[in-house]
Amino acid sequence: MDQRELIRAARIDSDAFGQLYDQTAPSVYRFAYSLVRDHHRAEDLVSETYRRAIDRFPAYEDNGRPFHAWLFTITRNLAIDGARRGQRESPLLDHDTPDDGWLGEALARDEDSAQVRGALGRLSEIHREVLILRFGHEWSCRQVAQQLGKSEPAIKQMSFRALTRLRELLEEDGYVRNP
Repeated sequence: MDQRELIRAARIDSDAFGQLYDQTAPSVYRFAYSLVRDHHRAEDLVSETYRRAIDRFPAYEDNGRPFHAWLFTITRNLAIDGARRGQRESPLLDHDTPDDGWLGEALARDEDSAQVRGALGRLSEIHREVLILRFGHEWSCRQVAQQLGKSEPAIKQMSFRALTRLRELLEEDGYVRNP
């Protein structure tokens, strides 16, 4: 059964929602962990995300966005709310998730990872989020655009600007990339 069929079935059968959970929970957890960088907080975010998703599921509408994008929005909002309440939040890339290019290579080297994460923490929230989704979760520009409600060209430009700014911050910190 594809995800759209599961969504229709979940409206009348809680077992179908359980199947949706099984399909989406791993990616929701990875996203939550990339936001808070703490396993216990990520697990709490995932639990609260699905609790809210169940409560709001009758109002859920498939507007062409993947179901997990709706869940990611709930997760992101919960993380932001937690940060406002003073809970620890550090929206950085999950170095366990592979990505391409120099950023992934730098994060894979322990000695570089802390520097790169520190620089990521100084980016604007939108630039950090674009990098997390594009490179940390290997999403296409189209998927990121749908998630953030922006156009693909805007996401491409944001990705370029975010990577450029990240490089500048790393250079300011004296970071030297290994070729």
